Amino acid sequence: MAKGKKISMIAFLFIILLTLVIGCSNHDAPSSNTDNASGNSSGNVQFHLGETINPEQVSNFNPFLVNGNWQTLFEYIYEPLFYFNPVKGELMPILAEDLGTWSEDQKAYSVTLREGVVWHDGEEFSAEDVLYTFNAIKEHKVLDQYQIWNDKRLKEINVDGNTITFHLTEKFPSLPFYLSTVEIVGEHSFGDEDPSTNLNKEPIGTGPFTFNSVNESAIILEKNAKHHSNVPKIDELVINRFNNASTLTLSLEDGSVEASTGTIAMPSIPKLLENPAAEMQVYPGLSVFSVIMNNERPGLEDQAVRKAIQLAIDRTALIEKAEMNAVFPANPGFLPKAFNEMVDETIFDSPEYQYNIDQAVQELEDAGYSKNANGVFEKDGEELSFTYNMASNAPAQNKEGTMITQWLQEVGIQTTVKLVTWPELTKLAMSGDFDLLQNSIAFPPDPQAALEVFHSRMTAPEGENTPGLNYMRFRDDEVDGWLDEASVADPETRQELYKKIQKRIADQAPVAVMYNVGGHIPYRVDNFTNYNEEVPVYSALSLSQIEPK
Repeated sequence: MAKGKKISMIAFLFIILLTLVIGCSNHDAPSSNTDNASGNSSGNVQFHLGETINPEQVSNFNPFLVNGNWQTLFEYIYEPLFYFNPVKGELMPILAEDLGTWSEDQKAYSVTLREGVVWHDGEEFSAEDVLYTFNAIKEHKVLDQYQIWNDKRLKEINVDGNTITFHLTEKFPSLPFYLSTVEIVGEHSFGDEDPSTNLNKEPIGTGPFTFNSVNESAIILEKNAKHHSNVPKIDELVINRFNNASTLTLSLEDGSVEASTGTIAMPSIPKLLENPAAEMQVYPGLSVFSVIMNNERPGLEDQAVRKAIQLAIDRTALIEKAEMNAVFPANPGFLPKAFNEMVDETIFDSPEYQYNIDQAVQELEDAGYSKNANGVFEKDGEELSFTYNMASNAPAQNKEGTMITQWLQEVGIQTTVKLVTWPELTKLAMSGDFDLLQNSIAFPPDPQAALEVFHSRMTAPEGENTPGLNYMRFRDDEVDGWLDEASVADPETRQELYKKIQKRIADQAPVAVMYNVGGHIPYRVDNFTNYNEEVPVYSALSLSQIEPK
């Protein structure tokens, strides 16, 4: 790979009209503040970003952990070697000087680090910090959610001055995209702590904003005047915390906040955009909302039951009635259409995987299930009765969950709905303490990474946290073998293998997909200007450039 050249990952062939991102929390919305959106009585220029952040999401500020924090926060405080820009579908160097070089045999990848980088506390940034960060993930496997250190990928990392080289066991052309998922932490601030348990209450990064404080109403960040390349033009980034999307949307409408990271009440979008000061940035994303099934649970370990659940979900109705045609149809084989030629398009419209209540009933009857006096299918005296977990205070998600559980009832599958917070959903998914769970699965910008969600090495027995995103506890030798082969194959062979994997996933139905979600970002232009729409406008790269009008 040539130095300094951007890597294009995917060529998006479609335009998102609108996409839904829902947040929730269980505490009050922030109290109104008396300062205007662009400053306060001390003359500091403040930018007010709004988001739904509940108490469980401020229990730690450790970027290694997927629970107990609001992940977007780390984009402002910490930095990775590379940033994957979802607007353009490409990598951008951040802590790296450029996009690195491959060795001739494609088993070593060298990255030269940017000069002049310092940590927020004034300590000098070095290659040793990068080495520490990746070795921490290696030593604590629970932190390696994308399995960068598995036996067919990273073997070791070497440091030579300001250059760090990643040595591979086998060819792994997706490595740079995986590196973009890791925020680099300082050895001097993390070295004496267990990175898997460190609460990191006073985070120290290299990003354009420094941590000031957190309270019930907001997270306060300040500009990093020593940033290596993007010293913000605003003095403070105030992340106002809300209890739901509706309250946040009202604040967007009245100008109390300038933008959100994507949370907005869908029915309010037309009204919001009537205001000439309101804008909406839209771009594709890599998140698949699904009914996640625990394949280890009685009943759900049966492929016929999972297939029946898949057939019971009317994805077209979900998109039209609950999502207002603002999301994309999902692939029963899981891989989003954004990956273009790697996607098996025939699966999308195949009648074999479409909503069909009669066929769902037939699948169960053929597998030896029969309905009891309550109209619920059972076999060997065991009813198909499951707990259905979904997010609380999420109106669109609740509507969709109601639709899905009603369809399941029509088939003869009984559910008991349980409402929990978004962080609790993640905890349940990781531990396996659930039957059915409605949530999204997001993955690195790579088709291999998307399909490796289903690799057996990405899961763990129920009661243990998964090392990856295989919350389904799905295990299939054929899928494992095809994925291992594809990880080192040429593009043409990869395409053939990926289509086999998609067909196998669609047939085995470890999840019942709902739809694909991208990003839509509401923001106001009456008080601030110079948003960078070449990247997400809420990103650190954009907010470090904005300035008051």
